[in-house]
Amino acid sequence: MADWSIWKALEDWRMKKHELEPVFARAGLSSDLETLANRIAVDMRRSPPTPPLVSGDEHRDREELKRYREGYYRHYDEPLYKVETMLTHAWVPEAAPIAAEIKAEVARIRDTLRTNPGRVPDFDPLEALMGHYVRLDHPKYPIPESVLTERRNVLADVAGYPLLVQHAMSEPFNDSIPPLTSEDFHVELGERLQAYLETPWLHCQVVTRWFVTLVLDAALACKKRDAADENRIIAMLSHRWPTLSLWLPGFEYADQIWYLLIICITIGALFMEWWPLAIPLMVWLVLSKGAHRRERKLIERKREQIAARALTMKRVRDRFAAGQTSLEKLSYQLRQLDEQGEYFGDPVYQALKLHHHEA
Repeated sequence: MADWSIWKALEDWRMKKHELEPVFARAGLSSDLETLANRIAVDMRRSPPTPPLVSGDEHRDREELKRYREGYYRHYDEPLYKVETMLTHAWVPEAAPIAAEIKAEVARIRDTLRTNPGRVPDFDPLEALMGHYVRLDHPKYPIPESVLTERRNVLADVAGYPLLVQHAMSEPFNDSIPPLTSEDFHVELGERLQAYLETPWLHCQVVTRWFVTLVLDAALACKKRDAADENRIIAMLSHRWPTLSLWLPGFEYADQIWYLLIICITIGALFMEWWPLAIPLMVWLVLSKGAHRRERKLIERKREQIAARALTMKRVRDRFAAGQTSLEKLSYQLRQLDEQGEYFGDPVYQALKLHHHEA
């Protein structure tokens, strides 16, 4: 992956889908928190309103002074409100003690503005706390770097897995991911999906859709393989005509040798005039010919059914990927497409239920 980075792919999606912001923030990655803190610091350093001139009219001067103090308070209350708003943004949970100190400092500054109207409060402690909050480096509340590193690794390994597979599929000679129809990929996808389900802070509709779309891609690939693999179709048939291949499925030419042996025995029985043996074998060969013709028709019919199911699955997948199908509706459609539970297991339906409360 010298020319491709999973982090670059995640960042590109982050720019397009703001739903991913809380996921990145939990791992200590925020695109606008530092910028927001700097803007608030600039707002707090703005020049305060100018005191009114004394006119000599006591009533008028009192009213002007009252309006001045109210405007002075609002002038600084606006950036303080922005500070409180900043604290509502998703961020590392371990930074909660720093946020509590920031709220206490905001309350202190407001109290100072009320008790000392017209006096510029000291914003240095608040700015320092905001810096610690953004950088996560408060000396009283240290956050181990290993915690954030672990979360970032989980973000890349779990949430970024569907993007990694998508990239591997786009390159014909990329073997970093097993084929979608292989058992290795099925196991790997199941492990990543289970890890996603067990990591609540990763839960996001965007990531859930990535995983479900990947599951649909894998199921569709298996459907196409089943439609093209005659041996798999034959294995799906029931009540097959008895042949040697039923007892020796790994033997490539079992049926040819089986019928060649029967024909040789039949011819030998005819020459030797062993009619009790020759006649049943001849009847067996005639019935076998009819049975194999019938089996061929069943195989073609089964192939058409699988191809039709694959086409339906492709349409469902495309509508879902385009955002035209909700997670709840897709759950119902998948149960209709996979009545035997062959392609979609319980983790898939658990992922589809993650965001029902958001609908």
